[in-house]
Amino acid sequence: MNVQSHLFVLAYLPPVLALWRALGKRAGPSAARVFLLCAGAVFCGWASPLSLLVLGAEGAVSYWLGRRIARDRSRGKPLLWAGALFLLAVLAFFKYTGFLLSLTPLEGFSFFTPPAWLMPLGLSFVTFQQILWLRDCYDGEISEDVSPLDYACCLTFFATATCGPITRVGELAPQLRRPDPFSWDDLAAGLYCFALGLGKKVLLAGMFANGANYGYDNAGSLAPMDAALTILCYTMQIYFDFSGYCDMASGMARMMGVKLPVNFNSPYQALSVRDFWGRWHITLSAFFRRCVYIPLGGNRRGTAVTCRNIMIVFLLSGLWHGAGWGFLIWGTLHGLAQVAERLLKGKVSLPKPLAWALTFLFVNIAWVFFRAESVGQALTLLSRLFQPNWGLPAKELAAALPVSAVGSALNYLQYIIQEGGRIFIYWAPLLVFPAGLGLLACPNPVAQAERFSPKVWKALLAILCLIGSVMFFTGVDTFIYANF
Repeated sequence: MNVQSHLFVLAYLPPVLALWRALGKRAGPSAARVFLLCAGAVFCGWASPLSLLVLGAEGAVSYWLGRRIARDRSRGKPLLWAGALFLLAVLAFFKYTGFLLSLTPLEGFSFFTPPAWLMPLGLSFVTFQQILWLRDCYDGEISEDVSPLDYACCLTFFATATCGPITRVGELAPQLRRPDPFSWDDLAAGLYCFALGLGKKVLLAGMFANGANYGYDNAGSLAPMDAALTILCYTMQIYFDFSGYCDMASGMARMMGVKLPVNFNSPYQALSVRDFWGRWHITLSAFFRRCVYIPLGGNRRGTAVTCRNIMIVFLLSGLWHGAGWGFLIWGTLHGLAQVAERLLKGKVSLPKPLAWALTFLFVNIAWVFFRAESVGQALTLLSRLFQPNWGLPAKELAAALPVSAVGSALNYLQYIIQEGGRIFIYWAPLLVFPAGLGLLACPNPVAQAERFSPKVWKALLAILCLIGSVMFFTGVDTFIYANF
């Protein structure tokens, strides 16, 4: 089920929130949890009900293994490894079979590829969630009262199922076990956060997605300015897409009285690549640090081993995002940048504006390999930056930016204002760039919700975002991170 859809916003979310609260108050916590599990199963299995069999089977195995590990931690390491390898094997089967076949003569034989309708929603996120559960059990950080029902509710929690954040069962289960007393403050803060996140996805990410799609589809014929704006379009698209989902997830949970870990903290304000990864997909960075970087030795065994560990983490991060050479190159670039920063630490000091500019430029270039359909397309797009004839953006790029309804309105205005209409129609869509860049400096809605105080302007802004998003749902792509 798509979170950015009329079905979810109008028909799924309101009754689920209301019934969960009502059952918790009248029928008790157990009834509320059973309902929450059923609601989560409907959400996760809406597009492919049979995928719930896969999710249920691996969830049962990981829960049982976790309990075995917790009962005898002195002998738990083999079970921890067995559970992690089992979960990763399931993930690899669904996500990487096609990529591995492309390296063999069996490429093109579709009957070797697992059917998409068996792949659970958000499999990458739920896999890491279960590995964290095993690790927490091994480290003795899970209480004995986490029941199979608690565990199942955590794996299917609709607020985190699509794109995370990657949550720890020991932190989420107690919050889902018993609905807190209803709070108008939680409802207001959560609704504000949800509305702004939805607006980011539908209204802003949607426009930048149109520009990115146009540019990448015509990469070989772009003028330098159009190539630069195409790269910026995807940089802004993935920002508003992913931060929008993080805001929505936190908002949905907050309306239930549940607090999720912060997963996004203004990453494009970073002054280094390391700083960027302390702000972007924070729970993924925490997972790799705890489950890969530290077990490999972290930074305790000298500079060479530390640099090796950094590269391993970022190669795995690239693979986690997708099976393709572009993702591997993207991960390699980020790993090399962090290695370089580590080696130069204390030797080079840059002014903050220059440090920000270099970091933002690097992130933009790395995203090209992340977004491109092939390495060749990425290199073609980057090569267009070095062509002569820098000038104003092409009218075709500007015309591609607006969502369909806005584009139709602009075309209609052209006839009303006649001669000046052509200039207006050209420049109006391009205003999305300064607007988007300006919003990068604004606090995240999640941060605002932590110290939320109701204001009339906040209510009006939330209403505008909700109404505008619902009006423009048609044709909006799913979240980028839902594909991972």
